[in-house]
Amino acid sequence: MYQVKGRTVLELGSGPAVVGIAAALLDAEEIILSDLDYTLPLMKNNVSLNENAIDPKVYERIRCMEIDWFNPPDINSISTGKMFPQVMLIADCVWLEELVNPLMNTIEKLCQKNTEVVITYQRRGRAAHNLFWNRLRGIFSCINDVDTIRLCKLDKPESISLLICRR
Repeated sequence: MYQVKGRTVLELGSGPAVVGIAAALLDAEEIILSDLDYTLPLMKNNVSLNENAIDPKVYERIRCMEIDWFNPPDINSISTGKMFPQVMLIADCVWLEELVNPLMNTIEKLCQKNTEVVITYQRRGRAAHNLFWNRLRGIFSCINDVDTIRLCKLDKPESISLLICRR
């Protein structure tokens, strides 16, 4: 199983923060949850609602912040000085073709040499799908489509992928 324990994590497109909260429950070292500004109140509220379930040391190192894919920040403005991020999480964020390039540009800008990028991806329209894969292959030298049936007995439709990407 993929590990986030003890690692620095950046989640792009966190929405209600379910994936980031799961990373906190799995004892990630530091977590930045990110999305557009209008999602931050819900994100922060959901993190607060889970405070008692999260290790207090981990809870202190959860940050919620705006990251706009059309104008992503420089990695130095969000990094705390440690190798950051060691893991980038992206859960089902590609549904419109016009979001693919901004997302990929953000990944490219914030992904460090040793960052592992974990993406859950659901195929939707043909144009968005083709653009997504072309851009992904242009950024990463290693893209592993995880066999979830063999790994954890999780059967899923063929249109859904769990990808682990490395430069």
